[in-house]
Amino acid sequence: MNISFIVGLVAGFTLVIYGILGSGSGIDQVLSSFIDIPSVLITFGGAISSTIMSVPVKYLKDIPKNMKVLMKKEKIDLNSYIDTIEELAKEARLKGLLVLEEKVKTMGVQDDFLKYCVMLIVDAIEPTKVRAQIENEIDCIEDRHASAWKVFDTLGGFGPAFGMLGTLIGLINMLANMDTSQGADALGKGMSVALVTTFYGSVLTNMICAPISNRLKAKHEEEMIAKELIMEGVLSIQSGENPKYIREKLNSYVTYAERGTMLSDEGGQKERKKGKRGRRANA
Repeated sequence: MNISFIVGLVAGFTLVIYGILGSGSGIDQVLSSFIDIPSVLITFGGAISSTIMSVPVKYLKDIPKNMKVLMKKEKIDLNSYIDTIEELAKEARLKGLLVLEEKVKTMGVQDDFLKYCVMLIVDAIEPTKVRAQIENEIDCIEDRHASAWKVFDTLGGFGPAFGMLGTLIGLINMLANMDTSQGADALGKGMSVALVTTFYGSVLTNMICAPISNRLKAKHEEEMIAKELIMEGVLSIQSGENPKYIREKLNSYVTYAERGTMLSDEGGQKERKKGKRGRRANA
């Protein structure tokens, strides 16, 4: 589970609630000032209704799936992709591109995009056409992913608008029913009820919709980096480049710290191999 998102969400609401309680004269006063059912219906109900009218039904059906993606903790392991591509490059260099179709199956590659790209070069398509096809596939994936955050961007855009609409409705009702005999007390209470919808609209946009949309975009960017890495790796295999050179080229997608970890692991393996050879010689 994505703990950072949960922590941020809970912390945000906790601080807002603490600020509300700290600024009020009592819990009863806070509840009466900030909880107003008609305002909730106008702001949240209106924003959700307009969002349903604005986006295709398919986007709405995908919300549960997108929320599962949002809550996934694991990060894409680019080093594992580099290892896989290097192994495929070695196999292609020894036995040719045609053997990669079976190699992908025996390696148990789970990434459908990687398998798709490998099949393109196995089918002996021209490199320029392979690149064009893969780039087109990536563009289509980006369009599909955009629907994930488009719903929340739309909902967040309607939040403040309906909050302002609720405020206008509250002001109209306040002015229409204002009793001058009650003085400033009636005016202050009426203004409080009118402004609470603007508060609801800001909460909907800035504490719910915007964080979800931004996190989905970050997930998308992370996946697109992996897709570009796969494309460059597969095209390098097709051009017959040296597997070690391919690894070095793909390492540019990985941070230096991660490369250092990877290299230290390789160094450790070499040291263990040397140790084994030394023990054999002594024996």
